[in-house]
Amino acid sequence: MKRHKHVLAATTCALAVTLTAGACTASDDAVSGGGPAKAAATDGPAVDGGTLKVGLDRPFTKLDPADGTLTSMPMMVLANALYDPLMVNGDNGVVQPYLAKSFTSNADATGWTLQLREGVKFSDGKPLDAQAVVDHVKRLAKPESKCSCAADAATIGGLKANGPTTVDFTLKAPNSAFPGLFTRSLGYISETPNGEGAAVGSGPYTVESVQPGVSVTVARNPAYWGAKGHADKIVYQVLPDSDSRYQSLRSGDADLIWTETPAQFKQAAGDGLRTATGPGSTSTVLFNTKAAPFDDPRVRQALQYAVDCEAVEKVVFLGQGTVSDGPIGSRSPYHAANTYPAHDPAKARTLLAEAGHPDLSFDYLVDNRPEAQQRATVLQQMFAEVGVKMTIKPMDAAGLGTAMFQRKFQVMDFVTSMFGDTDSALNSLYTTNSPYNFTGYSKPEAEQAIAAGRAELDAAKRGAAYNEAAKAIVADAPMLFLAENPAGFLASAEIGGLPDLSRRTVVNVSPAGLWVKK
Repeated sequence: MKRHKHVLAATTCALAVTLTAGACTASDDAVSGGGPAKAAATDGPAVDGGTLKVGLDRPFTKLDPADGTLTSMPMMVLANALYDPLMVNGDNGVVQPYLAKSFTSNADATGWTLQLREGVKFSDGKPLDAQAVVDHVKRLAKPESKCSCAADAATIGGLKANGPTTVDFTLKAPNSAFPGLFTRSLGYISETPNGEGAAVGSGPYTVESVQPGVSVTVARNPAYWGAKGHADKIVYQVLPDSDSRYQSLRSGDADLIWTETPAQFKQAAGDGLRTATGPGSTSTVLFNTKAAPFDDPRVRQALQYAVDCEAVEKVVFLGQGTVSDGPIGSRSPYHAANTYPAHDPAKARTLLAEAGHPDLSFDYLVDNRPEAQQRATVLQQMFAEVGVKMTIKPMDAAGLGTAMFQRKFQVMDFVTSMFGDTDSALNSLYTTNSPYNFTGYSKPEAEQAIAAGRAELDAAKRGAAYNEAAKAIVADAPMLFLAENPAGFLASAEIGGLPDLSRRTVVNVSPAGLWVKK
């Protein structure tokens, strides 16, 4: 791609019919820095004891897997302390067993059998058995749980405990990627929350004290079934402002923080800090395809041609990210080289004239973060070059979310980690009846290809179907793809056990595998 002059002055272990402990499984410490994501060899031997201080990027309302905030990527460093997942995301999008020993499908992917590890207990001593899994899934499926996983749970037609360690699932429709639904909320098995709103899990730490939205202190679980956490205690502080969070790390008030700010990744080495990052999110632009003028694909395609994605990545993400080429992420086992439209302002102007909108204008909704504002400004300049007037409308996160879910927007900024899971992203964002189809996109050919992929247990055939859907989506442009963004953790040089996350589609760290060197 030609740089924009103004803004610049798998094959790992394939997803198989059966995910078993003998075939591409996660080791016992896969979410804590061992297994596929090993810590740096220079860390030396692990050190037990001390207190680990973690800066969180957002407040939490309750310590319950039903709360989507807790199971977002930045907050999984807290969730992993309290809850063990049934499944985990390994390198290159491969989903692996953790609390599960295996997750086995029938011939058409409509029935799945989960086999649990034996002898695992919740931190209160109760057994984490098959019935506990059934109770957990049913609890999160109820409307009153307000779990964002409700759409996933709704795909389950029935489930039952079949002995102490076996759960049988019957699905309403084939889903070859069903085990992937159990890497977050549905997979963080817990008991019903207590009076303070904290659910009981089976994780390596238990809650010692909590101030919802402010801080939480956890202590090592002495009865934990797996490898014990290294730190005696972990203190989490909510530090929403990215600059303040970074300064807390530099000053020693925090040992580990989450960041998605490219400038901080570039600055970290000079400040003597360590990094653990992956392509944690994708920057995109959403069109409301149900309202004029964006119900006309020519208008959407015109703006697609107007954007120089390479320039956006270099200016906004400082060369730290990767240009996105569609809805299948570059680390996905299904990723294939797709032809994303190259920057072509002349083509953009031609399409706008054909659509009867040579002087197009619209509002662009965006949040208040500096990188989001910069991204919007870059796009504004690019659109202006083809005769389009874009007015930037900053909003707070709550207002932006409401506009998105109620489809009260023309065009809006959308940064998401959803593309870390190709199966769920395609089914969620581009199928007609999904509550996450924010653009209102409807294309029978794409939807049929997605359904065919979900029903296909052969990974190669599934990937072929998904790529057919991706081609249709890129061609229709209900969404513009900009860049895969670096996201992850910065840590003090005194922290050991930080894993290599560069091949992870989901940035997931457990604090149990980290230690304080001094």
